[in-house]
Amino acid sequence: MSRRLAPDVRRAEIIDTTMRLIAEDGPHGLSLRSVARRCEMSAPGLMHHFPTLRDLLRAVVEERARIGREAIAEIVREAGDGLTLQMLADALIRFYYTDKAAETRNFDALEAESLAPGHPAHGIYPRSAIQPLPITRRLAERDFEDPDAALTMLSLLADALRSRWLRDLEPVDRWNEWVASRDHVFGTLERRHKHELPAPDTTSDTSHPDNLSPDR
Repeated sequence: MSRRLAPDVRRAEIIDTTMRLIAEDGPHGLSLRSVARRCEMSAPGLMHHFPTLRDLLRAVVEERARIGREAIAEIVREAGDGLTLQMLADALIRFYYTDKAAETRNFDALEAESLAPGHPAHGIYPRSAIQPLPITRRLAERDFEDPDAALTMLSLLADALRSRWLRDLEPVDRWNEWVASRDHVFGTLERRHKHELPAPDTTSDTSHPDNLSPDR
């Protein structure tokens, strides 16, 4: 028998359960029925909250975005006034692709599958993984002569590496690949101020976010 929960609590539980299913097993075979079983409720009961799988996936994507914004806010708080666009990008790469690498890969796989027109999540995801936020715009305007170019290059680099890493069948050193790529990209951009950036972390030790010293 399913537990009696307030509607908002039940809805949050369904979203959280769906996210854990995707994080653990990937998006393959995900269905309202499989989520209902994990929530110990009936499929019709789940459909009272999410009539279609598309409705549920939309809520999952929105929740992932909210978690990302919270991560950014925490990075900003910890870094203080010394935060740069490069430091923020480094922190997000660590957060998603070292600390949560397997989980992120599964969500990236869902996003890739959603490109197919018949997929229930088709059209839900934004065009790029890097969405303009007030903080990224502010950092780009402070750090670079052409902030639009900086944000565009960062977005293209992040999307390219996400696609590459999704195709990798063997373990790869994502951190060092990121460092090499971002150093090249940021090195081509004219900086507004002549302040020195922190020395790039070129080690492969990804276990300590504090190495970034203010990691999405």
